[in-house]
Amino acid sequence: MKKIKMGLIILGILVIVSIILSFTKLTFLESLRIVFGSLFALFLPGFVVVHLFFKNVDIIEKIALSFALSIAIVPLTIFYLNKLGMKINTINSILTIIGIILIAFIIKKFTKTNLIKRELEK
Repeated sequence: MKKIKMGLIILGILVIVSIILSFTKLTFLESLRIVFGSLFALFLPGFVVVHLFFKNVDIIEKIALSFALSIAIVPLTIFYLNKLGMKINTINSILTIIGIILIAFIIKKFTKTNLIKRELEK
């Protein structure tokens, strides 16, 4: 219940930032796209990777590491995919970010099941 409440607070803050941005030349839809796109590209992949590899880190360090890892992982991945021949556009960038997140979830799932199997074997 506490996580849901915190998620709603963060969502509300992001919508308020979007409304404030819409007072500029941007429309509300463009400002929503900027805010949630930035969150999707600059925070989410790094947060998933930090959650996967760093267990005993407090929330402030997780947030800082999330931004740093996202800024490192996403552009490098898109750069190397471009070198392999994939064109850089919006759809490919979104699919790349989703792929990074899914790979991290798959690694987490397999390591968790392997740890459970090892514990049951003991």
